[in-house]
Amino acid sequence: MAVLALFASQLTAAASAQAAAQPLPGGKANWVVSVGHMDTAGSNNYRNWVRLGYYVFANDGTVTTSYWNWAQRDQPKRVDAMTADCGGNVPTCAVRTVEGFAGSPTGGFRGTYTYATDGRLVVTWSKDASGAALNSPLTERWNLESGLANGAAARMTSPTFYGAYGNNVQVPASGEFSSYTANFGIGYGSNASLDRETRATMDQLVNDPRYNAQSYKGAFVVAKASSSDPATRVGIVGREGSGGTWTFGGTSNPWKLCSGGSCMGWLQPNTSCAGTDKDRVRYIAEIGGGRRNTEEYWCQSLAQGQPCYKYNSHPRPMLQIIDDSGKFQGWVGVEAFTHVDTKTGLPDSSWVEGYWGIFDNVSSALQPRLPVT
Repeated sequence: MAVLALFASQLTAAASAQAAAQPLPGGKANWVVSVGHMDTAGSNNYRNWVRLGYYVFANDGTVTTSYWNWAQRDQPKRVDAMTADCGGNVPTCAVRTVEGFAGSPTGGFRGTYTYATDGRLVVTWSKDASGAALNSPLTERWNLESGLANGAAARMTSPTFYGAYGNNVQVPASGEFSSYTANFGIGYGSNASLDRETRATMDQLVNDPRYNAQSYKGAFVVAKASSSDPATRVGIVGREGSGGTWTFGGTSNPWKLCSGGSCMGWLQPNTSCAGTDKDRVRYIAEIGGGRRNTEEYWCQSLAQGQPCYKYNSHPRPMLQIIDDSGKFQGWVGVEAFTHVDTKTGLPDSSWVEGYWGIFDNVSSALQPRLPVT
């Protein structure tokens, strides 16, 4: 009986070890990932949330994540990251990000991963960052695409992240993407380190010929208002394009470096901004360690003759995508837009005015077949 028991335990241990060992997703260990819950106001009453962070996979079938997250009902604030003194026609203003992004990650999970019979990547989070067991496991099911950028990168997406642009995005059914409230996600992986040393600098984006002539584009899934008419606007889910045909160093669209080189700015002409002034002020800045960048933009007409607009700008925390060769390939990011009263500068609980979403903005080597913008 003892021999049988020992043999049975050895079989169990061997089976567990065999089940645990997994090939890395797309052959890549280190990922930058945006995840969120965006839905119509009628379905979630403006309880949207977004999360941005790192996934690290190991060959033994384990995976960890560390992340920053923001929820619409918490009304996170915009905070100054640095001053953009870029010169030229770019306004000298504070570059703002969402509170908390300059600090350490605000959460994390530990778990395991495997693959479904249809090839999807199945990630199961069972513990928090400290190793304490969750009340119930959280499962995500990702569509996986390998071999991007000549094999130097891979991508994972939720079921309806990509698709036609417009205001009627199909929200995945409960359980289609995750066992909890996450319903949209996008991530890119490689074997490059997630350390700050791999991050492309603003100077490189503006001046390095590998990057400054490249157009970066992607998809942006967003919970937003349905129209500009206050009488008819409701909360919907839309899909827009990110980035554009402009480049960082092109002669017609030149971005300007800040004096310290840690940010850059551009006064973008002929945009969709309302009023007679169609220029949009755009900034991108390095922030904190790791792969972090932050973007902010606003319509210059909203400043009403003042040099800076301090209220309802679009703040976008981002993480750089770096491929196996160390080459910058774009970003994944989130938008956490809290509407504030322009008289007080404080959140005013105007939920329909919010703008909450996740996006990628990537080089031609990573761009899927997206609608023409």
